[in-house]
Amino acid sequence: MNKHLVLAVLAIVFVATTASAATSSGTLTVTGTVESSISLTVESAGGTTSGTGTAAATSDLGSISKYGSAPTGFTLARGASDWTISSTVGVKTDKANLTSTDYTLTAQLGSAPASGVTWKLNGSTLSDSAATTLTSTGTYGSTGSYSWDIVVADSAAAAAIDNAINFTATSN
Repeated sequence: MNKHLVLAVLAIVFVATTASAATSSGTLTVTGTVESSISLTVESAGGTTSGTGTAAATSDLGSISKYGSAPTGFTLARGASDWTISSTVGVKTDKANLTSTDYTLTAQLGSAPASGVTWKLNGSTLSDSAATTLTSTGTYGSTGSYSWDIVVADSAAAAAIDNAINFTATSN
């Protein structure tokens, strides 16, 4: 009889433990769409450059003059009524989830250039009012090198020439 009583008590304890377990469930529904994208980075530039490999590089030319030394990474050419500092700018565009085989790269100044100062990329004069096409067949994943000239007239005021070159890559 004790055996049966012990078994009965164990069965009741097991059933009571099992019967008291509560469960719940839920579902997380995930939605999303993969979008194509491109990334532009400035890989190199004349001057004392920081932030290369990002989309926001900075080039410090220091103090520049017709009869001084060229800034780091630039050459200096003196003309009869102006002078030019020249270097290159390296720009890289990468892609993801995109079937495009190439891209168009444009450049535009961030603000109007100082009076008597002309900014050029690949021989084309840059302005703040319209973008200039540098290439319409850029190759993804490689760094394009573009000639960069800043031409200063002898009549320009001695003042800062600070500006920004805004690059835009658009997939074709």
